[in-house]
Amino acid sequence: MPSGPPLDAWLAELGVEIVAAAGDGSQPAMSRDVMLDGERRFDLRATVAWVEDFGLSIWAYYGLDAMEVPRRVLQRMLRANFDYAFVKFALTDDDRPMLVTELPSAGLDRDALGRALARLTVVADRLLEETASAVADRGLLPDWSGRTGRNPGLLAAYRADVESTMPAWAPEPEPPRRRGLLARLLGGG
Repeated sequence: MPSGPPLDAWLAELGVEIVAAAGDGSQPAMSRDVMLDGERRFDLRATVAWVEDFGLSIWAYYGLDAMEVPRRVLQRMLRANFDYAFVKFALTDDDRPMLVTELPSAGLDRDALGRALARLTVVADRLLEETASAVADRGLLPDWSGRTGRNPGLLAAYRADVESTMPAWAPEPEPPRRRGLLARLLGGG
């Protein structure tokens, strides 16, 4: 009888919200859809799929359905495939960008799953502005200021370990706000 990993228990221990499920540990394949929040990127829906004799595959739907991703953004995503080990951007059949990672069944445990989920979240955080047109309609990111993430324990436990294997990074400074013509004429801010 097939026996998969205890995904539900691991995800609960990691503080990750399951929003949909298919299959169970007694079947040769099962999946769990989860919602991940980083420090800057929120509402990253990911599928954690277990297939016996293969291992675990996790893919995060990076953008909305039916969005046309500009070529420069797609090129940035593909460049990230070289910048960030253990994660890859790919496109679905309908050209929807996904951020993907895989874990072999050998050595698979809760901490390996936690690092993989944190890794997807950290990369999505780091590339937020550069890939905004793939994340949100017309590239207009939602106002997430002041929002508390769903899974702060996941990031607290694994972020430092994950980032230690990544290139150094700091968020781009926010560009100065442009003043309208009337504000410039009146000398206001």
